[in-house]
Amino acid sequence: MRHNPSNPQVSLLRYEIREIVDFVQKLQELNPALVIENENIGDPVAKGWPIPPFLKDLIRTEIEIPGDKVFGYTHSRGHIETRKWITQYCKRFSPSVDLDYENVLITSGLGAGISALYHMLPKGLRILQPSPSYPTHASMESFAAGADPILYKLDPLNNWQPDLADMEAQIVAHPEVIGILLINPNNPTGAIYSKETLEKVIALAKAHGLMIFSDEIYFRLVYNDMNFVSITELAHEQVPLVVMRGLSKDVPWPGGRCGWLEFHGTHLDKDYKDYVDSVKKRVLMEVCSVTLPQFLLPKIYEHPDFETWLHSYNAHLEENSRIIAEILSGVKGLTVNRTNGAFYMMPIFEEGVLKPGQTLPIEHEGVRKFVEEKTANPDLPLDKRFVYYLLANTGICSVPASSFFSPHLGFRITTLDYHPDRLKEIYEKLARAIEGYLASC
Repeated sequence: MRHNPSNPQVSLLRYEIREIVDFVQKLQELNPALVIENENIGDPVAKGWPIPPFLKDLIRTEIEIPGDKVFGYTHSRGHIETRKWITQYCKRFSPSVDLDYENVLITSGLGAGISALYHMLPKGLRILQPSPSYPTHASMESFAAGADPILYKLDPLNNWQPDLADMEAQIVAHPEVIGILLINPNNPTGAIYSKETLEKVIALAKAHGLMIFSDEIYFRLVYNDMNFVSITELAHEQVPLVVMRGLSKDVPWPGGRCGWLEFHGTHLDKDYKDYVDSVKKRVLMEVCSVTLPQFLLPKIYEHPDFETWLHSYNAHLEENSRIIAEILSGVKGLTVNRTNGAFYMMPIFEEGVLKPGQTLPIEHEGVRKFVEEKTANPDLPLDKRFVYYLLANTGICSVPASSFFSPHLGFRITTLDYHPDRLKEIYEKLARAIEGYLASC
C-alpha cells in the first residue's frame, strides 16, 4: 500500500473483558470438552436471568402499533418525547435541576456516547480517569488523546472510595486535565460513593475550573442498605456536569443498545456549552440510535411491574454478593470488598503473594503447552498469568485487575448468576483454585 493504514496508537485500546474471549475460543478449539463459566462479562441474560414478562409484553405491543414507527428512524439526537420524559425522570432524583430536553442525547448504547464525549475534546485536553477504571472509558479517552490515561486511585482499603488527595495531586500535576470521571455505582469494584465524597469531588472541580463526567448506568442497582446519591442535585449551579445513563442491565436488555447523555449546567460556562454543541454535532453523524428501545424506555420504567422486578433483582444480587464475599474472604492472601451496587466484584491479591512461577495443573497437553507459551512473556502481569491458568484448570473466565488500569493485582468477576447452587459451586471452585495457585510456588 502507498501508506500504512494501521493506527500506531491502537495499543491504547484495551478491552480485556472481550479480548479474553479469543483466549477462551483457542482453549475450546484445543479441548472442546472444557466447560467455560463466563464471569467476565456483565450480561444478565447469559447468566440465566429470565426476561421480565412485562418487558416482552411491551415489545409485542409496541411492534404491533399501526404505522410501524419503531421500524424507522427517530430524531438524530433521540426520540423527542423520550428525551422530554428523561428530563422529568431526572427531577425525581434531583428536584432542583431543570434539564432541557435539547441537552439530552440518546445514543446506541452508552459506549457510543462515551466515544463521542472523548473524541470531541480538543487534542491535548484530558479527562482524569479512576484506577481501576472501566476500560471503555480509560481506553477511549487515551486513544482520543493519543497518550496513556491520567489516573487517580480508588482505595481498596476504604471500600474503593476515590483517593481525594491523589485526585487533587493529579489535577495539579496535569494542567491539561479539564474534567474528572466518576463511575458510580462503580464498575469494576461494585462500590457506591457517599454524599461527602461527591461533595468533595465537586469542590475540587469548582476550585480548578473543571467539569465532571458521571457514569451512573447502574444507579438503580444498589443494595446492602446503601443509598445512591445523585450528583446532579449536589452539582446544580456549581460545575458543568455530564451524566451518563442507559437502558441496559437493570431490566435486563443489554442487547437493546440504548444509552443517554445529560448535559447539566450549560449556562455556567460558554466553553462548556460550545463543547456540548460539538458533541451534539458528532451524534448527528450516527443518524439515530436504535428506535424500538427509545420508544419503550418511558413505558418500561413507568410500568407498574418495574419496581417489583427491581426490588427482586437487587435482593438477588445482594444475596449473590454475600455468598461470593463469604467464600472468597476465607482465602488467605486475598482482600475482598463486598459489592454494594452494580454486579461486579474485584478481589485483590495481597502484595507479594503472586509469583512468576505459580501454576495450576492442566491435564490436556495441547492446552497446557498453549498456556505455557502465553505466560512465558516475563512482562505479562502476574494477575493475567493467574487468570490464564485459572481458565485452563477450571474453565472460570474472569478478567485481571491490571486490565482495568489498576495498580493492584487481582481480578474482576460478576455477581450475576441466577442459580444460587451453581453460583456457590463456581466460587467454591475458584477459592480452591486460588489456594492451589498461591501454594504452587
